[in-house]
This record gives sequence, structure tokens and C-alpha cells, in this order.
Amino acid sequence: MTATLIPRQQTLRCVEEPTGRSAVGDARPATRRHNLVVVGFDEIVANKYLPCIRAAVEAGHVDSYSVIDLESERATIEERIQGADLKPREVVYLPESGRGSTAQQDQPELIGAALRQLRQPELPMKVYIATEVRAHEAYLRYCVENGIDSLVEKPVLAPLVDGRFAPSRITDVMEELIAQADRTGAKHSVMTLSRYHRIYNGEVLRSLEERVRDWQAPVTSFHLRAAGGVWNLQHEYETRDDHPYRYGYGMMMHGAYHYVDLAVQCLSLNKLVFPDRRFRLEVSSFGAFPADQHLRLPKPAASRFADGHPRWPHAESPAAFFGETDITATFRLVDVASERTLTIGTLSFEQTTPSIRSWQDFPDDVYNKNGRTSSVDLEAQLSTLYSAHVHCYDVPRGQNADKIDAFARLTTRANASLLPDEQYTTVQTFDGLFHSDSNRQLMENWLRGTENRSSLSAHLLPMKVTEALASSLLTPGRPVEIAEF
Repeated sequence: MTATLIPRQQTLRCVEEPTGRSAVGDARPATRRHNLVVVGFDEIVANKYLPCIRAAVEAGHVDSYSVIDLESERATIEERIQGADLKPREVVYLPESGRGSTAQQDQPELIGAALRQLRQPELPMKVYIATEVRAHEAYLRYCVENGIDSLVEKPVLAPLVDGRFAPSRITDVMEELIAQADRTGAKHSVMTLSRYHRIYNGEVLRSLEERVRDWQAPVTSFHLRAAGGVWNLQHEYETRDDHPYRYGYGMMMHGAYHYVDLAVQCLSLNKLVFPDRRFRLEVSSFGAFPADQHLRLPKPAASRFADGHPRWPHAESPAAFFGETDITATFRLVDVASERTLTIGTLSFEQTTPSIRSWQDFPDDVYNKNGRTSSVDLEAQLSTLYSAHVHCYDVPRGQNADKIDAFARLTTRANASLLPDEQYTTVQTFDGLFHSDSNRQLMENWLRGTENRSSLSAHLLPMKVTEALASSLLTPGRPVEIAEF
């Protein structure tokens, strides 16, 4: 097996072939090798995950990989493949059926035809779903129904109705897919930041879990603010396909999911103290949207990019349906039997925060086209005994927008007079961090077949919270409930 396979490129032809698990290589031979299919060969896959795929090929976990992408992206994909050290075995291009929908939604049979075309009958298949989020559901559904191991990018799915985001469908679709996955027996995982993260999981959640268990001290407050530092110009909201807003979703279905997942993991620690109690989560939100942006940016700065005037002055403009750029929410976790409050807190996911963008037009050779720079501030309290506060933020290095490190400071406070093994305060600092390290570790484990922290079923509750937050934006300030948390 060489590491420089020459891809066979083709546009998909729909042909009648058998369906079901046997049609995609059901027989699992004794070998550890799998046939990998990557759906969506974007810059992240090429730069972040291709080294993981190469290592899996060299270790014998993966035989080769193939690519499925859109016909409209053919020129970009072929150029990206030419620059890749490890080239795909085959590339299949699917047609795109127009604005607001793709062939994946309109013609799900194309997915089956593409995957059958790429199968190697002697090898089991793995599918990494790295498309734009609105196409996740169709690919994931095919993998679940046909017993094909999959890894889907966060968030798991964004259901659309008539081309518009329909958050109220999230829980029903998730529960349906999880039930089907249990019957077919394949393994399905979700790519997200906060399952293997060195600080969030390795330091903060680990230490909180130990203390919750040892002291029987619940999490009584939790506050998280994730500042994304993404600067889009007004006209870019109308045209973006990378993290789009025009389909009715925004920050919640983009970067916020990493931290929703982290918040749910932390709040779920309360089950260690109250394993038999039922809890309800109530959340109330407010948001800001692209149509608000001209009020929220300093006019001199916006004018520098020829963006100093409102692009959508009328309430009935298309931007009225765009997804949010910023959301802030309050919540409480309630014991159902007694109606007593256990945990209170806030969640804030914002993009209108300090950026490093200084250019008007998107540069061709820069991945960080919107000048994104992140700052995450999290604090969890264990009643009157202990708190952990972590601030993790990006540190730009020079003029190159893609040269960014991360730095973290973890501060704890404890009632050391009551807990002699604790200190009143501690401070630890961590630098040279790369958030993508946790994603790569998840990918490596999935390719090896050892991923067990980020299963599809483990993301049911984070996706329920995502649904609640996204739904609450439709009725600002009014609470939305998750009956079973």
C-alpha cells in the first residue's frame, strides 16, 4: 500500500444496486483495515486530519480513503488534492440542486449510490461526514440505517423544513437515529472539541468529577462565555457557504456546540449525587443577528471595509430570517419532584468580540478569513466548598492570521478550613495549547476503532440543549424547558 494513490475522479451516475448493509461491505474480515470515505474535503480535513488518515493507513487501520463532494467544488477539491501528500483512491462529485438545498437533501438516493460506488467488497466501510451542517442528517441517516461506522462533525444535525432551519425537529430526529443505530450495531461518533481536550476535560471536568463524587457536592452554578471573534461584513452573510447564516441558523449551529457539549458534561455530574432524581432544565435566551450589526460596530471601523451603512434597513428584508451572531442565556436545573432549584447559570456564545481582521476581501491563502480569535471563560461552583475557573484564550503570533496559539489559566478556590487537603486558592497556567489536538485525538481513536467518549447517543442531551437554546431565540426572554435532563 503506497501513500500516494492516484484518484479516479467521476461524477456520480445513479444506478440500481442492492441496498442494505450487505451492499456496503457487510462481511468484516479478520483484518483491522477499513475502507474510509470522507464526505466533504475542505481545508480542515486536508490540513488537520489528513495526517491522521496517513498514520492510520501506515498502521494498518485504514486501507485507503475516497472523497465525496459537490460538483460545484470540483476545481477547488482537485487543487486541494494535488497539494495533498496522501491522495484519495477515488473522488465522486454530486450535483448541487440550488440555493437553500443540496442534492443530499433532495435526492437521498444519491448518497447510497455514491457510497456503493466507493465500496470495496472485501473491506468494511467507515464514513467521516464533514459537510456543511445542513447535509449531516442525510449522510448520517444512511450510515445508521445500513450499519456503516460513522464520524459526524459537530453539531450532529440541523434539520431543515422548506430550506429553513427547524430546531424543534432536533430531538425527534436524534432519538430516531439513536434507536436505529442500536439495532444495526455499527458505531457512530461525533467530532467535537470537548471530549478529549487537555484543559476542559483533562483538568477541569476530571477534577470536578473527583470532588463531586468524594464530597457528594453538586454543581450549584455554572457560567460559560465563549467569544468567537468572528467578523463578517454584511454582504458576506448573504453568500457564505462556510458557516452560513442565510439558512436560519448561526452561532448555535457553528462554534457554540463545542461549549454546549462541555456545559452538559459538567451539569451531568449532578447525577453522581442524585442518581435517582429527575431534573428539568429551563433556559431563556436573547440574541443579536446580522441585521443588528450596523448598530453594533463602530462606524469608522466598519467604513474602513466599505461596510458602514445598514444593508437591510427594512424589517421585511431577507436578513430577518438569518441565523444569530450572538446569544446569551440564563438557565436553572430544577428537581422535578420538589420544584427546588439545584443549579443556576449563564451561557453566552458571541461572535461580535475582538477579532484580528484587517482586510476587506477574503484572502485566498488564509484559512482564518474572518479574523477569528477565541476567548472562553468558564466557572463551575460546588456549593459552598469549591470552584474552578478557567480562562482559555487565543494568542495571535505576528501578522499571519493562521499563526495562533492558545493560553489557559486555571484558578480554584476552596474552603480549606473545612477541607484540609485543599488550598484556599491555586493557579495553574498552560501555554502552547492547540485546541485542534483534542479533535485529532478523537479522529485517531475513531480510525483505530477505540473511540468511546463521543458516541452518537452521548450527544442526545447536548443536542436537546441546542434545540432549547435555538428555539428560545424565536421567543426572546421566554423560557423553554427540557423535561428530562
